[in-house]
Amino acid sequence: MKKSFYILVLVLLITNFLTAQNDWKTELKLTEYNSILHKRIYRIQVDNYQIVELTEFKSGKFNGSLTNTIWKANRKHHINKLITQKIKIPNLMVEKLISDLLKKDFENIPDCKDTKNCIQGLDGTTISFSVIKSGTEWNYSYWEPESDFYYKDDIIPEVLKVREILKSINSEFDLWENFTKFRDRLPKGKYFYGMTLMEKK
Repeated sequence: MKKSFYILVLVLLITNFLTAQNDWKTELKLTEYNSILHKRIYRIQVDNYQIVELTEFKSGKFNGSLTNTIWKANRKHHINKLITQKIKIPNLMVEKLISDLLKKDFENIPDCKDTKNCIQGLDGTTISFSVIKSGTEWNYSYWEPESDFYYKDDIIPEVLKVREILKSINSEFDLWENFTKFRDRLPKGKYFYGMTLMEKK
């Protein structure tokens, strides 16, 4: 009975989240591409709770940010507030990362659905990648790309590339560590991120 109640609550939260997420990226104030100013913008999104944004300007300058997000739920399990933390990434680090990701084929990796033997799932963590360049935007995503449980034997080349991209980022700043520090400082309450319902007492 308790398990059924938890599942029902989670379903309600997910439904509520899908309604709320339409304005999610607007609230995060991500960079709007400007063909005069920007050469390229890269985004790496971990499920619905973290976004890395790396921007290269045509002037040769760089800018970037790491944004952690979590949804607060009220007593009736309705999502009613988006809590965010935006951390500036040093410009030199952004330049280094963009150069590194270019070498790792960041702009040419196909989407999982277009890749043979790519595994897709409903639970777990999906990591999405965006390239905004020359007035166009293209996206690709991979489900649980770092999991050896799902990719035990023959790991497809695209997943290996995604792993290398994430390794580059985590070598500069640990994504999960940054998120958990943000999450653990939150006051008492009920929160939702990814597929996780969390209550802090």
